[in-house]
Amino acid sequence: MSRKKEAIKAKLKKSAAFLAEANVLYQNKLYNTLINRLYYSCFHARKALLLTKDLVSKTHSGVVALLNEHYVKQNSFSATHAAFFKSLMNQRVQSDYDDIIITDYDQVSELIQPSRNYVSYTITLVDKYFEENPGEIDKPSLFS
Repeated sequence: MSRKKEAIKAKLKKSAAFLAEANVLYQNKLYNTLINRLYYSCFHARKALLLTKDLVSKTHSGVVALLNEHYVKQNSFSATHAAFFKSLMNQRVQSDYDDIIITDYDQVSELIQPSRNYVSYTITLVDKYFEENPGEIDKPSLFS
């Protein structure tokens, strides 16, 4: 298996794991950590997509910039999804670093499905890449 394929699969698995953790955190009303897990689920899905173009960033803002430059501006990634990620990133920073404890069920409940949609949308684009480049590397399976 190529390194590229391994890296993409690892990012997608990590994304799926963080979504699974989010469900447990939501059930236990651990909302600050829930926002963190939702963000990182989307973050790792995004990094998997960037890897399809061999794009890597060591910073969170760099990941945002790379996606905007190489996908959003090219109309190959939804601006709505990109804006959601940026908003989720800001909420994650606030919940991780501000001196607040989020207890608002409604505030976090409206982040869960959009996060799932974001990950699903991003995986669809990764899948499309592998369908368009079958000779490069095998299409990864999220759960294999």
